[in-house]
Amino acid sequence: MKLIDLINNKNLSNNDINISGLSEDSRNVKKNYIFFFKSSKNSKEKYIIEAIKKGAILIIYEKNKSLNIKKFKNKCLFYGVDDISSTMSNISKKFYNTNIGSFRIYGITGTNGKSSVVNLISQLLKLNGIKCGVIGTLGSGIFPRIVNQNLTTPNIINICKNMNNFNKKNITNLAIEVSSHGLTQKRIEGLSFDTVIFTNLSKEHMDYHKNMQNYYQAKLKLFTEYTSRRKIICIDTYYGKKIYNLVKSNKSTLSVSLKNNKADFYASKISFTENGTKFMINSKYGSKEINTSFYGEYFITNILLSIAILAKSKKEFILYTSKLCKLVSVDGRLNKYWRKNYPIIFIDYAHTPDALKKSLFSIKKHFPKRNITSIFGCGGDRDIKKRKIMGQIADKFSNKVIITNDNPRSEDPAEIAKQIISGINKKSNYQVILDRRKAIKKSISKDYSNEVILVFGKGHEKTQILKNKVLNFSDKKEVLEALSKK
Repeated sequence: MKLIDLINNKNLSNNDINISGLSEDSRNVKKNYIFFFKSSKNSKEKYIIEAIKKGAILIIYEKNKSLNIKKFKNKCLFYGVDDISSTMSNISKKFYNTNIGSFRIYGITGTNGKSSVVNLISQLLKLNGIKCGVIGTLGSGIFPRIVNQNLTTPNIINICKNMNNFNKKNITNLAIEVSSHGLTQKRIEGLSFDTVIFTNLSKEHMDYHKNMQNYYQAKLKLFTEYTSRRKIICIDTYYGKKIYNLVKSNKSTLSVSLKNNKADFYASKISFTENGTKFMINSKYGSKEINTSFYGEYFITNILLSIAILAKSKKEFILYTSKLCKLVSVDGRLNKYWRKNYPIIFIDYAHTPDALKKSLFSIKKHFPKRNITSIFGCGGDRDIKKRKIMGQIADKFSNKVIITNDNPRSEDPAEIAKQIISGINKKSNYQVILDRRKAIKKSISKDYSNEVILVFGKGHEKTQILKNKVLNFSDKKEVLEALSKK
């Protein structure tokens, strides 16, 4: 594509050149790329030098940031703008010929539940013969063919690239996870939504946001700074109620609850069994009894949110609720594995204090007569303060705790374990087995046949990060191998 078709500015001396790609990461720049130099505390001129060496033809930067471009004269074109996020969005849309208005975009935000809601929406649409594009933690693609990616919410360049691919295949529905990092860093700048959804908010990413107020304000942006036709909010938490009260004057705002029967969509008659969950969905379109093989109270919330998103009439309510019995569990979210005479094993992605507590609390409801063993760790180079809290929660709701590795990264695994142990009573039944494979295998034994083993933290992930090494590792693979060898 010609530069003049992307930026029509007479100050660019050579605007007839061909642009072959866009990037905000100097490592990914190729010949004739536009490089967006986003000024931040981590921005360094070495990235500009790297981009030029790799073939960048134009570097776009913010005019109000101090940048000495004279030293790069004759090496590359430079273009200063007032708002680089907005410019990157506009150029990305043009380069990938992305018509945002042709998509029905569902944006889901919250500490926990984003991936599950995206997955459930996609499943329900697919069961009704409708294809859905997906962008989120589990990857991007046309459901169920998802390709892994590094970020929950990629930048607008990659979003537009994905949307271009979806458009070529006549996909008009897109479910996208919107992270607090993505909102703060304006990765979704320029998107407009059919529906924005709030699941919950609990302590997480404090290494980035510093405090809950900043974290909340980041999430709030999706409901106050972006165009959306409808807003759907779970009001069962303090922050959910807070957001709902701010935007409820909009008639298209809907509430979801497990506790409040005044909500637009609410659950009642909830019962937990060893085979799943039974409950009633209630709405202005009617009520429907639901039997699912899902475990965990929070999955009821995720199902309610999914129905609230898709059911805009009585006909659609009947249509989509009738498909709920066909849903399959989301990868890495309380997935059950079992073999006769051995413990019941669940693999769950829970890696925050709130998610850990909810999973343990729910499993106890499903299996009130069984002992619970929790296997988990905490990620390195991340929020340190949550480690003690997660130790306290695991200790309180488990009969036994095994502390292991969960992406220790550059930190000392033993030190991470020590910080988790600081929240555990010294008299409690706990042990440290840093080798995650050994921790899993040791727990899967006939000696623990009356137990439920919960393997927390990694869920769908297929790697383990130790220092600068990314090793292949899958909780699911380890659990299945351990069961098959018995």
